[in-house]
This record gives sequence, structure tokens and C-alpha cells, in this order.
Amino acid sequence: MTEKHEEERELTGLYAAVHSAIWLIGLAVLFYTNNWFPGILILVAISGVAQAFLQMLAKREEAKVQAAQSARQAALAVPATCPTCGAAINASTVVWSGVSTAHCPYCKAAIPLKSAA
Repeated sequence: MTEKHEEERELTGLYAAVHSAIWLIGLAVLFYTNNWFPGILILVAISGVAQAFLQMLAKREEAKVQAAQSARQAALAVPATCPTCGAAINASTVVWSGVSTAHCPYCKAAIPLKSAA
């Protein structure tokens, strides 16, 4: 049960504002038209679908941020010279074969990345 609650995070920022706007606009329409019974059920359904969609977008954005952070950390961990051939290298000259796997462009040897600690 706790795993499910950890996975279901609250919407924040723009996503929470959009979700709040759906409710405020929906309630305003219900007040104006006075169609409470079918209207509130439709509003709840729209809110549920919108929340699922907004959470999907938030998770996708979070995954992009984490991937960019991982790539940034790997780029900072590239040593100044290749340990095999001694050639001068940096993050833009090495051949990246993965997010955290780099190869020397000259000798094609795998380059051990420096640890962040």
C-alpha cells in the first residue's frame, strides 16, 4: 500500500494550476447552467482523465530531467587524457556509446569515468 502512495505524487506547478482551472471552470459552468446532477459526474470524469494525463506528462518531464542530469554528470567525469594512448580528450571529443560509457576517438579504448566522490 505504501508503494502505491509513493508512486502517486501530487501534481505541482503548472500541472496543479491546470487541474485547478478545470475544476474552477467546470464549477462555474455548473453554477451558470444549473445542471448539477449530470454535470458534476461529467466534471469528476473530466478531472480524473485530466489528472491521469497531467501525471503522465509530469513523469515524462521528470524522466527527461533525470536523463539530462545523468548525462551532465557523465560529461563532467571524463578525464583530461586517455589512460590508454594519452591523447587529450574531453566530453565533446569522446565517442559516447551510452549515457555513462565513453570511448577514445583515437584508440577506441573504453574510458573509465572519474567518480563524482
